[in-house]
Amino acid sequence: MSNASEIRLGGKLEKQKNLERKTVKEWIKYIQEKIRNNSDYDSVYEEYKIFLENKLKEKPKNVEVVCQLAAVYNELTYQWEDIYKLLNEFIKKYENELTDEEKSRIYTNLGYYYDDQRDGSKRAIRTLRKAVAFNPNNSKAYYGLGADYYGAGKYDKSEEMYKRACELENNPIYKFEYANLLMVNGKNEEAKIILEELIKKDFEFEKEDLAKIKYIYIVNRIRLKEFENIDAQIDELMLETVNKDDFFEEEFAELYYLAGSYEKSRKIYSKFKIQDYQFPAWWLRFYFYSLKQLNEIEKLQENFKIVLKIKDEEIESIKNGEFLTEYTKSEKKEEIREIKRQIKNLKAEYEKILKTDYKPEVKIYPKFLYDCFLIDCPRHQKLD
Repeated sequence: MSNASEIRLGGKLEKQKNLERKTVKEWIKYIQEKIRNNSDYDSVYEEYKIFLENKLKEKPKNVEVVCQLAAVYNELTYQWEDIYKLLNEFIKKYENELTDEEKSRIYTNLGYYYDDQRDGSKRAIRTLRKAVAFNPNNSKAYYGLGADYYGAGKYDKSEEMYKRACELENNPIYKFEYANLLMVNGKNEEAKIILEELIKKDFEFEKEDLAKIKYIYIVNRIRLKEFENIDAQIDELMLETVNKDDFFEEEFAELYYLAGSYEKSRKIYSKFKIQDYQFPAWWLRFYFYSLKQLNEIEKLQENFKIVLKIKDEEIESIKNGEFLTEYTKSEKKEEIREIKRQIKNLKAEYEKILKTDYKPEVKIYPKFLYDCFLIDCPRHQKLD
């Protein structure tokens, strides 16, 4: 049999097996197996969509089916409006026949779709609040609210929602997000208890997720001024993770800087070529301070001269029309004013670092694990 014939036969057998799957659970199990095996599953979603659409014709009030269909639309990159319309019209049509728990389920899914990037959409927050109003025990909705309130910059509300999610469900990811928000809100002692539990207990974290927990734990120890063996912990984590998807070398330079290990922070920062960065580069102030603490004043002055030279070259380039040719004369003047403002600020900070006790502050951002709070998600749904 030729390869082409084998492929066609394999495709027919695959379609036949798909026809044999009679329940949503069987389909989800199959999709998750495909994902685990790194197999092509786009065609599976197309087949699953047909299955769900037929099921919805048979049982138009089936909440599980309509929610799964919305998830499949999402996987097949349908327009968001199609997903919103599917679920909103379903709620409107069967509002008087749905239980409160079913309404909460649909609103949780909708809240996810309204803001899948967790940027703090007001519509997503309103929708998730409906979800918890219909079911106060819906931990996923509270988790989603924690994420969205964080995105909206409402950190007290975010902490409150994550805490409630943890009270409802013993989920280590929820605990970590809650610890992050405790730290954002300056409650480092409370966060320490949770972080130590997550590190010491035998939770089944992915390697990348455990690295994030270790990183935030080190930040927590630094904030609490617990410096014993801190360098060794940073060294170990850096070897495990540096330049992986979730970590960059400069993040470890910041940890050494915060821990007062200026030789190590300088060593990392000195690898960066100043010429490769647009200014003002965020790390320069920490590099300059590290040089000062190591009494490498000449090196500090030399690097600052390089920075000024680059900024002066930018101004000359604008004046001579070597770039920004599409800009008007007034726009070029505004650009030059902005560069001069940057130079002024750089000089002021340089002088403060060189001549005073000023230490530039490093802002460490949370490293969330981003658990999927979509209740009906074929990828992540737990099967009994």
